[in-house]
Amino acid sequence: MASRSFAFRTLLARGVLALLLVFAQQQATLHWLSHAVDSVSQNGQKAKHGPNDVCDECAALAAFGAMATPTPLVLALPHGDNALVDVARPVSVARAPRLAFRSRAPPVLS
Repeated sequence: MASRSFAFRTLLARGVLALLLVFAQQQATLHWLSHAVDSVSQNGQKAKHGPNDVCDECAALAAFGAMATPTPLVLALPHGDNALVDVARPVSVARAPRLAFRSRAPPVLS
């Protein structure tokens, strides 16, 4: 019974989070649209916000504009040649000698 309750709460939490992210992204889009309508309705008058002014709501909603895209992005890798590169080996490495085994048994009494 406890595992069913946990599974339901997990599913409910994920569903609520998904809905919140969708609504936040819609809010960011509507806010951007309000700025676009304001700039069009001014008809050549001086802009209300300068290029260096930052709208507080724009700054708060900036992360929601960078959500997952509907198509996967393609990473273009340049083609390289398959030539092997010579690497110089170190001349000497200071380390302890390797022993085949380390016996720790008591001495034989015979």
